[in-house]
Amino acid sequence: MKKLTLLLLLILLLAGCVQLPIQQEAKDVKVELRLDSTNLQAGSKLGISLLIENYANFDILNSTARIYGPSWVNEEEKSVPSYMLPLRKGSAYEFNWIVKVPSEEKYKKYYQIFSYVKYNAYNFKRIVITGVSYEYYRRVGSVQSFSFSDSLGGPLEIEIVPYKSELIAHDEEKLPFKFAVIIRNKGSGKPCSDYASLNCSEDTFNEVLFGFRNETSQIEIECEKKGEIALIKSKDYAHFDCIGNLTQVKDVSTQIVEFWINYTYIETLTSPQISVEPVGFH
Repeated sequence: MKKLTLLLLLILLLAGCVQLPIQQEAKDVKVELRLDSTNLQAGSKLGISLLIENYANFDILNSTARIYGPSWVNEEEKSVPSYMLPLRKGSAYEFNWIVKVPSEEKYKKYYQIFSYVKYNAYNFKRIVITGVSYEYYRRVGSVQSFSFSDSLGGPLEIEIVPYKSELIAHDEEKLPFKFAVIIRNKGSGKPCSDYASLNCSEDTFNEVLFGFRNETSQIEIECEKKGEIALIKSKDYAHFDCIGNLTQVKDVSTQIVEFWINYTYIETLTSPQISVEPVGFH
């Protein structure tokens, strides 16, 4: 029975009658440009949509979309951005436009349509730092000094890489630590640091807003960078160090720090080639 079911499914797939769902990467934000058709007659209408699906573990804010290209796409304010309400995690939204193809075409012509989507996003990483006294370490034999919260997802990630795996204090006053912070753009678009205005000027492209805060009191920490941080190395990577101390480690000291990034993200899309034929063309 199982073999028969698989055989029927294979036949349907080959016949083009079944479309299987696409496996979506966890915590991703997916953007897709869709056209009703890529083969048109002069004077006909074309439906265009831009679908944004939020699989990340945060709400996307202030999403806008725009289409541009040939003059008949830009007419009638079709290129003006469209706004929407916050896009909740696990939901999707579709921007829609209808444009009219020129009716005076005398020869077969080819066009392409371009679009972008822009939205506010963020991510954070909470790090739990545990230091122990040497006497405590002798009793237990090992200690896990660093643990991290899961990423919220989206196109930008924060990674924390400690320089030492265990923090053992020989002095009760202060226990030093050091780790690297890596901010990585794994999406196909680019961020900017104009989080509030969404303007994304040339000066703020490939930048993010970075900050941190202590959630507990017995810790001192400083980072090489804070505020607007430029992504370097092919515009998708930033790397810097943070150093600090756990204070008053008498037995076990567990302290928490939260790192965050805010950014506006822009992703550009290009349609397949569109052919437009004159009426009566053979």
